[in-house]
Amino acid sequence: MMLRSLHIKGKSWKVSRLGEKALLFHPEVEGDLLHFIHSLTRTLEELNLPGVVDIIPAYESIALVHENNLTDIETYLRQIEKALEQVSEIEIQPSQTKIPVCYELGLDWQEVVKHTSLSKQEIIAKHTNGEYTLAMMGFLPGFLYLSGMHESITCPRKENPRTKIPAGSVGIGGSQTGIYSLESPGGWQVIGRTPVSFFNSDKNPPVSLSLGDTISFYAISNEEFETFSQKKGAE
Repeated sequence: MMLRSLHIKGKSWKVSRLGEKALLFHPEVEGDLLHFIHSLTRTLEELNLPGVVDIIPAYESIALVHENNLTDIETYLRQIEKALEQVSEIEIQPSQTKIPVCYELGLDWQEVVKHTSLSKQEIIAKHTNGEYTLAMMGFLPGFLYLSGMHESITCPRKENPRTKIPAGSVGIGGSQTGIYSLESPGGWQVIGRTPVSFFNSDKNPPVSLSLGDTISFYAISNEEFETFSQKKGAE
């Protein structure tokens, strides 16, 4: 249910309810939505608003989850507006990360080649030539959703998801590419695997990358994958 617009730093955000304890913020702006979403997410995190237990950015919105039922919404929104006006908006300073991928460990090449009508080498070339933005994280801890994939290698998710996908698997899901941080079930088309781990539950934050970071891939052989994995295991 749409509540009203919230005005933050000269920008308008539509606010709607998301159950009894959460609000959803949609930017009413033109241009790169992710930039505005990531910037406001960082700003909200710095505010440490009382009662907020989670801030969840997505491609087109931010969910603000509260520990208690939100009853007096209007008063609460005015408090958020006032708090945001008193702080400087945090601009995103993305870092650049190059990620090795062993495409020999892809599990779904037959499906991806058939759907795209491209050869395996052509798909790898387009995948490694892309520059991606870390758009959001979900559906399991540390899963990386990356935007910016070349449209020619778009491929739908699997009709019958796998019950187990290895940690580090790199996949295509629709127009996105992503990385499975943990072993889990999943329905993305797996085209490779990286020996690099970006998730550690013992660290704070547990994910070593940040929203808005720029990601690129480069191909490695199966032997290089094994060597890297052995070195990581010995650390």
